[in-house]
Amino acid sequence: MRKLLIVWASLLISGILQAQTTTIRGQIADTSEKKPLVNAVVALLSPDSVLLQHARTDAKGNFVLKAADGKPHLLLVSYPKFADFLDVVKPIGSEFDLGKINLIKKSVLLEEVIVSQKIGAIRMKGDTLEFRADSFAVRQGANVEELLKRLPGIQVNQKGEITAQGERVQKVLVDGEEFFSDDPAVVTQNLQADAIEKVQVFDKKSEQATFTGIDDGEKQKTINLTLKEDRKKGYFGKAKLSGGLPDYFENEVMINAFKGKRKLAAYGTMANTGKAGLSWQDNDRFGGGSNMEYNEEDGYFYSFSESDEFNTWGGQYNGEGLPKAWTAGAHYSNKLNNDKTHVNGNYQFYKQNIENEGTNTSQSILADRLFYNNSTRKTSTMNLKHQLSGFYDVKLDSLSSLKINVNGMQGQANNSSIFSSESLGDLEQLINNQDRRLSSAGDRQQMKTSAIWRKKFMKAGRTLSVNLDQQYQNNATNGNLFSVNRFFDGNGNLTNTDTVDQVKSNYSQSNIWGGRISYTEPLSKKWFVEANYGYRINNSKALRSSFVKDFNGKYEVLDSLFSSDYAFDFNTHSTGLNFRFNGSKIMASFGSNINFADFRQKDLVRDTVYKYGFTNFFPKANIRFKMGAQRGLNLRYNGQTAQPTLQQIQPILENTDPLNIQVGNPDLKQEFRHNLNLNYNDYKVLTGRNIYFNLGLNFIDNAISRADNVDAQGRRQFSFVNVDGNFNYYMYTGYWKELKKIKSSFNMGLNWNGGKNNNFVNSVKNTNTYSSIGGNVSFYKNKEKKYYVELSFGPNYTRNVSSLRPDIVTKFWTTDTRIGGSIFFLKDFELNSNATYQWRQKTDVFGEDRNVVLWNAFVSKKFLKKKTAEIRLSINDILNQNIGFQRTANSNFISENTYSTLRRYWLLGVIWNFSRNPGQK
Repeated sequence: MRKLLIVWASLLISGILQAQTTTIRGQIADTSEKKPLVNAVVALLSPDSVLLQHARTDAKGNFVLKAADGKPHLLLVSYPKFADFLDVVKPIGSEFDLGKINLIKKSVLLEEVIVSQKIGAIRMKGDTLEFRADSFAVRQGANVEELLKRLPGIQVNQKGEITAQGERVQKVLVDGEEFFSDDPAVVTQNLQADAIEKVQVFDKKSEQATFTGIDDGEKQKTINLTLKEDRKKGYFGKAKLSGGLPDYFENEVMINAFKGKRKLAAYGTMANTGKAGLSWQDNDRFGGGSNMEYNEEDGYFYSFSESDEFNTWGGQYNGEGLPKAWTAGAHYSNKLNNDKTHVNGNYQFYKQNIENEGTNTSQSILADRLFYNNSTRKTSTMNLKHQLSGFYDVKLDSLSSLKINVNGMQGQANNSSIFSSESLGDLEQLINNQDRRLSSAGDRQQMKTSAIWRKKFMKAGRTLSVNLDQQYQNNATNGNLFSVNRFFDGNGNLTNTDTVDQVKSNYSQSNIWGGRISYTEPLSKKWFVEANYGYRINNSKALRSSFVKDFNGKYEVLDSLFSSDYAFDFNTHSTGLNFRFNGSKIMASFGSNINFADFRQKDLVRDTVYKYGFTNFFPKANIRFKMGAQRGLNLRYNGQTAQPTLQQIQPILENTDPLNIQVGNPDLKQEFRHNLNLNYNDYKVLTGRNIYFNLGLNFIDNAISRADNVDAQGRRQFSFVNVDGNFNYYMYTGYWKELKKIKSSFNMGLNWNGGKNNNFVNSVKNTNTYSSIGGNVSFYKNKEKKYYVELSFGPNYTRNVSSLRPDIVTKFWTTDTRIGGSIFFLKDFELNSNATYQWRQKTDVFGEDRNVVLWNAFVSKKFLKKKTAEIRLSINDILNQNIGFQRTANSNFISENTYSTLRRYWLLGVIWNFSRNPGQK
């Protein structure tokens, strides 16, 4: 009996150990001869270099090792006459394939004297593209944003928008977790480049897909910054204090403190130079976005638009206007109980004021005539926000965990605008003009919570997970509209005047509840299947009230034409089946969800109800080809729906601009999108060469588009309709080469995008065909502590034609040429200068000269013992030529917009980069 118990216990323990271990596979090969290496020694060591396991490669160069799931290890590969290979691996799942590991002959390394490290500057790890930060030289004291600009395939424009291989980066993480709610501007502009060990670029999957390994179609282009180990002890930070003329200031402070796995951080900024303004992503966080949500059951859908008819929440800073901003934040994260518990919390505060003045010139193309519009505007906005977010992640036991996420926001906004415009006909005869004033104030609250319970079973690959989530949002605004509209006959004589004087009150609310259960089962060592079911309910409502004056001059008479009370409810049942294949050279997943959606629209004023339902399929497929350790090809397809917003379906008029009136369409249906993407990356370590491209094609069935009707007096009324035939495409490709003999780098790229959009103008179908093709060439050379120089040139060509008037083609060239660099001279002095020439081709409609030279410079002196402090004198826009300018061409409408922007100013400031590690004196 005792022996039986011992045998039973041994089997149980071995089963548990088997469930918690990972099989590591790979192949060792010769870099130069492309042959497998037989009998190479492959060793697995603990982080403190204790030997855990070792193996020898077989006749094909393959090896197999066992390791603890999810824990970091050192992998050491040795072979006679070859340089040792050493890397950190963190195996996840039952199978972890390292692919081909190429060893380099010692003789080759001796010839390549410029090779200073064994690991290349760029690496492909599965779907992750990884850059070693120290391999890309930046000036001393540079921030992360300057580092990102040096990496092949990554661009950061003047607005702070980050693009990686043609796709907009949506998240910036630090050591794999949110840092001040992944606010890109805070992270990239305040963290120092010398604190970063690696920059990782990847498509972040949902937590469910990460857990099961089966792609659910959800992804976000993400950058993760891993800190150097010595920066995770003690503290480091940055402080900056600067001011100048005329009345400019730019102050900021950030501190990061580490103790073990505990991280504390705080920051604060105040500036009127645009450096601390609410950036391109903050608009969605602040409430000016469209509240677009994605989930694997429903695809994309819009619950309702957060913007109101006054655009109260549209105060994000994107380079337009003169900003003043105050921001602050705090971050805490820690891992407790032997990493079984992980907590993360963030607080953020934003306040921003923007003053702006500008003009707009536009051309509207109709089937039988043209309209021109010239307008001026003056706007003032204020936005304020408090936001709290965090998560609690706990391992309940060795096989199950629970994670709870919470995010809450409260915001306020004020907006006032003054507009003046005129519309002209083909012969430039006056058709109408307008003077208009708008003002509004709003409050907004948002609360999101979610919980996910995950369990792994003793059988590797068998999992069960349950997701619950909730969202609540409301938006209340009150405002005033006053507009005087004058209309003229063909001879320019005034025919009539229309005055609109109203007070408006808007309120919208949304409640969303959802749940999902998912189960995965291994079919074999390489095949897995996932089955899921989900239910979701969305209740939204919107109340719009417009009041005009009564006989006593009070705004108490309801204008029913521009008022409504509407409810929009829908619920969805979803189920799906998905498969995953894990091969040594190919990884693939494919499947589909089927969705049953019921919609209910109710007009609470007219007491009418409109019901309809849909059955949808959401196919998805992804395949990744492993072509080597530094080369990979990925192909992805997914289908998804987009629901109309509540404002698009409300059958009421919206008249904040009486010359451009919107009316909802209650018969509007959802659209379906087909998205196809191809991505390739190839990097050669020894030659320092990188080639990459990203291609995409999107087709839209039943696309939501506009139908415009323009009368003879230039008044436009538009609604939304469903159309077919819309599609768009994009391509981004690049080549980066390290010129080792002259210690420089060369980068070139090509981008191309375009498509077709359909709409209706005065009941006539119009097809707009558009395309834009551009390129860039850049050169960078750095000589440490002496100088660095960078040159770049980027042309772009835009073409747009409308089927209404194929004889009118909008086409123009633009170019950006940049030269910049620094010289380090005397003792710790730096002189930096960069100039950009922006050339914009004139057109028949836009004949003004928009060409400018933007020249910025600074001189600085470092001091203190370790040169951690700097005094700097900088001048922005030395030639005072900067102009706010934007040109757009879409559908049957082209426009040129000018606006206030930051021009010449100077700042004198002090910058201090401080740090202290344990034991440091």
